[in-house]
Amino acid sequence: MARSMRFPSLQVALDFTSWRDAEAVVRSLSALSGPALFLEAGTPLIKGEGISVVSRISGIAPGSPVVADLKTMDTAELEVSMAAGAGADAAVVSGAAPRETVRSFVEECRRRGMTSFVDSIGLEDPSILVDKARGADVVVIHRGIDEESSNRDRRWSSIGRLKAAGFRVAVAGGIDVAAAGEALSSGADVIIVGRDITKNPDPARRASEYLRILGVR
Repeated sequence: MARSMRFPSLQVALDFTSWRDAEAVVRSLSALSGPALFLEAGTPLIKGEGISVVSRISGIAPGSPVVADLKTMDTAELEVSMAAGAGADAAVVSGAAPRETVRSFVEECRRRGMTSFVDSIGLEDPSILVDKARGADVVVIHRGIDEESSNRDRRWSSIGRLKAAGFRVAVAGGIDVAAAGEALSSGADVIIVGRDITKNPDPARRASEYLRILGVR
């Protein structure tokens, strides 16, 4: 049974390629484990270690929901079933995937009691997902790492349109404490943070700063 997820929330993106590196961060964060701290099995981590890494994360921090960042582009039902089998509470489909894939992914997540995330990375305007992602739980406004050098706008202006359409909204991509505060003020429900926490000498202390902004601690 999927763990409950509380909003607003902090999602820590474990974008490592090896379990050894990810494990150290998960252990640091385990004392903060709870329904408002999501742990994300990042796409590189799943590619490097396999979907079973989801269960390893859960074993260390059982109180935190685990998000499998699959960024699915096809075979939606199969990939959701793999994530579910590993114990994921939520999974991510690429918003650039075919409409049929996104719809199938959302439906399969709902059938399995999982939370569905639709990631807008690669899309010029995240609000185009209002129709394509209909029925999904969360839309992620995501500026990719490779986009950061271009100073591309974070597109937070889309938050209001997406929330008006009934979605929860997550923001991701180079987020720091200042950006997190701005996003929350704009209505974001999930703050996805990677390097600012995972590369910090004390990940738990840094994560606690975000949780305080969220009013969780």
